[in-house]
This record gives sequence, C-alpha cells and structure tokens, in this order.
Amino acid sequence: MKLVLVIPTYWGRRSGEPMRDDDACYDHPTCLDQPGTLQRALDSVAILRHGELRILVVGAAVAPDLEGEMEEKVSSLADGFRGRLPVAFLGPTALGRVKALVEEEAGEAAASVLDLRGYSNIRNACLAAACGLGAEAVVLFDDDEVYEDPNYLEKVEEVIGTEFQGRFVGGLAGVYVNADGSVFLPPQRDWVFSCWPSVESMNAAFRAIGEGEGLRVTPWVFGGNMVIHRELFMRVAFDPRVTRGEDIDYLINARMLGYRFFLHPGLRVRHLPPPKTAPLWRRFREDVDRFFYTREKISSRLPEGWCRVRPEELDPYPGRFLREDLEDLVFKTCVLMGLSYLFQGDGEGFRECMANLLRKETVLDGTPPALRYADFLEKYRACMAVIASSRRIQGYLESLYN
Repeated sequence: MKLVLVIPTYWGRRSGEPMRDDDACYDHPTCLDQPGTLQRALDSVAILRHGELRILVVGAAVAPDLEGEMEEKVSSLADGFRGRLPVAFLGPTALGRVKALVEEEAGEAAASVLDLRGYSNIRNACLAAACGLGAEAVVLFDDDEVYEDPNYLEKVEEVIGTEFQGRFVGGLAGVYVNADGSVFLPPQRDWVFSCWPSVESMNAAFRAIGEGEGLRVTPWVFGGNMVIHRELFMRVAFDPRVTRGEDIDYLINARMLGYRFFLHPGLRVRHLPPPKTAPLWRRFREDVDRFFYTREKISSRLPEGWCRVRPEELDPYPGRFLREDLEDLVFKTCVLMGLSYLFQGDGEGFRECMANLLRKETVLDGTPPALRYADFLEKYRACMAVIASSRRIQGYLESLYN
C-alpha cells in the first residue's frame, strides 16, 4: 500500500516577540530563532518499516511576513534528511504553485480551498498533497511527537481500507502517550476551569483505550495520530470555519457523510509538546467558537442524504460540550477567567474574557453550518478531482523529492 506520511509544522515569531492580534493561533508554534521539534520528529520516522512510504513536511507560519524565513529554515531541516528518508517540503511557495495549476485546470473556486492559515486549511493542504502523490492512505503526524514502534505502519496497513463489523474502515484514530507513559491528561488544577469539565470528559473518553486490543468506533481522534483512506479524504474535507479541534470536527463531518473512525489502541505515538504560547483567553476563545459552531452544525438543517449526528453519539467527549448547557459552561468559565486576569492586574485580558461571552453571535451568522460546509465541500472535491487527474500537478509534487 502506498502511504504518504504528512507532518505539518507551525512557526511563530522570535523568542520574546509578542503574539499579534492578526497572527494565526496555534498551540505551540516554534519560534523562528529556536531549533524546534521537527528534527526530533523526523529522526523518529526513520525507525518505521515500510517499503512504499513518502514523507512530506508542510510548513505554516503564523503570519505572511514570516513565511520566507520559515520556508528557508524548514526546507533546510528537511534537506538534512535527504538520503536517509524519502522526504520533501511543501510551504507557501510550493502550495502557491499547486494552487495556480488547479486554477488553470479547474477554476478559481476549486483553487480557493488551498491555503496554509488555520489548522483546518493546513490539514486540507496535507490531504491535497497526499492525493497528488498517489497516496492510498495518508498518515497525519505532528512535529511535537515521536514514533517508538517500528511496526506502526504495518499495523495501519493491516486494517485501513478493510471492513470491520460490516463498516468500511476509512479512518483510524491512534493514541497519544504522554512523557510519563500515561494516556490520560493530568487533573485540572487551575480554578478558572472548575466549571469547564474538559479534562474529566476527555479522560473518560480515553478509558476506551484500555478496553481490549480490537478496533472500536470512536467519538474522538487526535490530529497528530490519525490515518485517512483515499476514499474518505477524496470525499470529506476539514472545515475551514473550525480553527481548533479540526480533528474531531473531521470525524463528525465523516459521520454526517456515512463514515466512521475506529480507535486502534496499537497505533501509539509519544506526545512531547512544548509549552503553549497563546494567551489563555485566546485559546479558550478557539474552544468556545468550535463548540458553538459544531453544536449548530449537527443540530441545524442538513443537506439531503446526510446523516444526523446526535450529541450522545459523541459522548463523553466532545458530546459533553454539544448540549444545551454550553452557554452556562462558557459564561461561568469566562467570569472565572476574567476574575483571574483582574487579580493579576491585566485589564486587557479581562476585557477579552468578557468578549468571549459574545462569541456565539460572532460564530453563528444565520447560515446553517452544515450547508456552508457542503458548499465548501463541493469546491474541495473539485480541487481533489483535478489533482488526482492532473499529470502536471502530480509531476510538480513529485519534483519536490528531487
């Protein structure tokens, strides 16, 4: 089976340089003056056993003014593995070339889906590149992780694209193992989140990991340890309106279109994330936005033929945050977080927390999210179809390995 392993890598401003209002928000982008974690991730890829593997590093910067320096740095890091690994680099310049070719062959609408700003857009670029490289399945891996199991890809090949209990295995969810060897999150000790049960809900979901070795349908997936079969990634896109939690949203999109993701307890990677850099209120805003948006997506009008997904199907996580009491959870947490900022003498942080109380109106503009996503999906499928059939695009992507 031809696999393409794609590693998105996120880069931010130099050490000590504050985040700007219009910077894209990523959990822990690498500062441009720091070595980062990409080399460690690529070193670990070298242990994997597989005969038909391509590795593609996809680089994104938090702002356009950083893209040139980011491309130079990441390209140099990837080049350092030539000879050891079949690796290439795709950044804004290369994606721009692919986008121009798509526009020539399929028009501006199809090309518009290719972008490198925001988690969902970056993931879609990963899928598009994998499509052009002829992948039968794409393995998504993040640069803050390491492989420790040489047989990881062999385990993927055993099940992806097969049937399990009468269902097509189009998507696999793997497991994050923390630095201490646990698969669970540590207890939430920050009092500002005392009314936000994310850790408890996620750990309840992770308990399924220990319930035997076989596959089982899962309500959650990690973006840095997921496998998507070609049949699925040609039909289902990441939703660009979701700027955080795009991995679970993809699982929900797949469900609405009749597919399931399966937890594979044997697909394990070590997760070694650096400290997060965005302000707490900004990270929480991303969560507020995605839960309001996703709740509306699954409850409002759907395109004909799509499947309704109920919150209880996604329990315990993310289903806990897709119920009627979401407004109450958001209100209490925004107030507590705002008080914390006031205690620290941070008036701006307090005001941003209060602004988070109004995010529902900002996120939901009256257009049913599923219909909006369906419109994007039409453009995405047109883009993927032309990439899958264009020798020029495929030839260009192959040339990145020369």
